[in-house]
Amino acid sequence: MRKEEFLQILRRALTGDVPPGVVEENIRYYDGYIADEVRKGRTEEEVIAEIGDPRLIARTIEDTTDGAGNSRYQSGSGYEYDSGPDMGRDEGGYARSPFDTGRSFHIFAMDKWYGKLLAALVVFGVIYLVFTIIGGIFALLMPFIGPLFMIWLIVTIIRNSGRRR
Repeated sequence: MRKEEFLQILRRALTGDVPPGVVEENIRYYDGYIADEVRKGRTEEEVIAEIGDPRLIARTIEDTTDGAGNSRYQSGSGYEYDSGPDMGRDEGGYARSPFDTGRSFHIFAMDKWYGKLLAALVVFGVIYLVFTIIGGIFALLMPFIGPLFMIWLIVTIIRNSGRRR
């Protein structure tokens, strides 16, 4: 694979999933790295074979970039807003939402391994809590269940002995 093809595949894989600045930063990095290695006497093919698949590299970049992978950076996705007279732009050059309070929060991506692990832990935690509560209720009622069963048994025997006569 040649450098131009490598960079084109990497750009395509990153575009829309990470901020444009991250795309350009990584394209510049790999372009410079490949050029430096070629100047040292290696071929482009050798360097690119050593680097690996550009799609895998893009996936790694997406996984390590906050907020990546949610199609936030694609135009027409509903996340980019037109700037009006009272709206500014954030540090990335994107128009801010009129609802932007300046506070940020992190959304767990449930399609990643840690999101699935978190969901499984929550499910197991709820099941454990339910069984613990039910077990606690039975533990509280056990001292009363024995005597109540004996009273019920005596009443049933007395009723049945009266009907047999």
